[in-house]
Amino acid sequence: MLPRAAVRWLTRQRARSGLLRTSLRWAAPRSFAGGVAAGLGLWAWAANAEGPGEEDKAHYISTGDDSPYLIFSGNGNKSLSSEVAMLLGCQLGRAKIGQFQDGEINIRFHDSARGKHIYIIQPTCYPPNDNLMELLLMVSTLRRASAETITAVIPYYGYSRQLSPISKEGDRCSLAAADVAVMLKTVGVDQVVSVDLHRGQIEGFFENEIQVENLDVTRCQLPYLKRLGLKEPVVVPIGSVKKGKYLRDHISKMGVGDTDLGFIFYTSIGGFENINDDTHPDEEDITKIKGHKIEFVGDVSDRDVLVLTDLVDTGSRVCSAANHLQSLGARRIFALSTHGLLTGNAVQSINDSALDEMVMFNTIPVTTDSPKIRTLSIAPLVAETISRVHKNKSIKELY
Repeated sequence: MLPRAAVRWLTRQRARSGLLRTSLRWAAPRSFAGGVAAGLGLWAWAANAEGPGEEDKAHYISTGDDSPYLIFSGNGNKSLSSEVAMLLGCQLGRAKIGQFQDGEINIRFHDSARGKHIYIIQPTCYPPNDNLMELLLMVSTLRRASAETITAVIPYYGYSRQLSPISKEGDRCSLAAADVAVMLKTVGVDQVVSVDLHRGQIEGFFENEIQVENLDVTRCQLPYLKRLGLKEPVVVPIGSVKKGKYLRDHISKMGVGDTDLGFIFYTSIGGFENINDDTHPDEEDITKIKGHKIEFVGDVSDRDVLVLTDLVDTGSRVCSAANHLQSLGARRIFALSTHGLLTGNAVQSINDSALDEMVMFNTIPVTTDSPKIRTLSIAPLVAETISRVHKNKSIKELY
């Protein structure tokens, strides 16, 4: 049987929120097993009892006033935030991040931030505008709450594909990657931690007083790649050739045999076009990709291929590259991506392609159950980075 105090507390809470509609006969089980079940049910309900309509938005437990730092999470990737907090041996700070009926975002923090080092984990993935606004309001609210320092941990940096004010056709374009940096600086961010930025030049958009840590995921991929039993692998980068060479060098140290680097290009009616020079590997419509002729430099005959890219949006270019590599005699084809946006028919395109597996990290919540998509956790790298930042230790050792 539940303690009377617990029953009284439950009665008051449910009455306040307007949820008390029936008697509490369920709270008085007739067996020990029933008491345990009821106790677990009470705990689960109490963890979410922050008010009507907020059951899924306020289930965090305070780390205590004596903690020198606090970790808060937006709604962008709560599962990743919880995993990071667990690895650090703490609880997420209590916060309500909700919306009014018109969609206006409302922020409330229940833990004191005065004099503390604050870490906010929030990717600006879909929906990018809501997640970005949440991040900005969280930072500004905590700055007004007298936080000592505020570090924005942005596993996926949205708006990173808008990097040039002038398009290839000469049209004026938004420089959103820089504008986001300006907004973060304006609201009071002291440091930014991100994972595999789309382009390294984004770090230059921040002022000198804001430290930017761009985490590399290569070493996080190696344990899984070692289990695949690769045969003379060929790394084919879509995007950064430098990252492709870096991965190739690390795989070579694993002792899996000869490891080479291959290059894939597209030839259009207008002439030669290098895929690595594109603003983003998946920004084009798949019908346009099919209108290009694919060229490959290298040898993949009876060898395993690793197609490397920083993010997969529609999946059109990764899938078309995989299909072409299969026609050249590739043994197995794996795609390695850091961020899986997977918009539109991306999952179906991956399932129908020659890819044996698409490997990505959980910087963005992945909800698909496709047998071809495998998700690795980035939480250990993020947790270790937060720990090193807080202790003023070097982060280069992680690479």
